[in-house]
Amino acid sequence: MTIQAKDYIETAFSVEDADKINPIINKSMTENDKVIIDFTGITFFTTLFFSSALTRFIKDFGNEAYNKKLEVIGLTNVGQTAYQHSLDYAVETIEMTPEERHAKLFAIDSILDEE
Repeated sequence: MTIQAKDYIETAFSVEDADKINPIINKSMTENDKVIIDFTGITFFTTLFFSSALTRFIKDFGNEAYNKKLEVIGLTNVGQTAYQHSLDYAVETIEMTPEERHAKLFAIDSILDEE
């Protein structure tokens, strides 16, 4: 099944954008073996959007099954970069122990406190 993202969102920028398309993605992911999401025509992207709409499924399916079940096409270069960063972060954090996740978040908070 192919989802034309442009039918549901104008940008792939925010959690609100993700909230608009998530019901369609969720339904498609449960009803189909493979889901293709086509972002042709969308030019604004953030990792926040991809984390909220797509790469969160890595937690449910694991990286290998996620890659078999979901394909993203039609991204601009910026979109591809944002998606890849979101994907890399999701894979990295899902493989961490809870202690490692906590330590990473603590390190990020420490850096932010210094600024």
